[in-house]
Amino acid sequence: MSFFRGDASEIYELANDLSAVTAKMVPGLRTAMAQVGKGVTEDWRKNAVETSGEHGVHYPKSIDSELVFDASGVSVDVGPNAAKKQGSMGAGFEFGSVNQPPHLDGLRAVDGAHERIESYIDYAIGRLLP
Repeated sequence: MSFFRGDASEIYELANDLSAVTAKMVPGLRTAMAQVGKGVTEDWRKNAVETSGEHGVHYPKSIDSELVFDASGVSVDVGPNAAKKQGSMGAGFEFGSVNQPPHLDGLRAVDGAHERIESYIDYAIGRLLP
């Protein structure tokens, strides 16, 4: 059996350093998630322009993003905004209806977003670490 002997000041110093980095990460992560949301929004809109046709001319402009804050962190919601013109038609365009097949514009926009997320978060956190 071995016991830790000596001064624990290094452990406390490391804990303080990690706490300081955590507090500094919040603005960077907020910016990173906003950038991810912007990118997915642009891709979703571009896809929707290609697939929505004349009957959905306003639908692409209804797609936006919003940062969401809760106790567990920062996330971003991306999708049609029902408060905007044709935003309430999002489910029909995305998943299809009796009048049209699913377009899956949002799904295609999200495909590959994990690479963006990783690079933005790596930048946001990586520059804070010694």
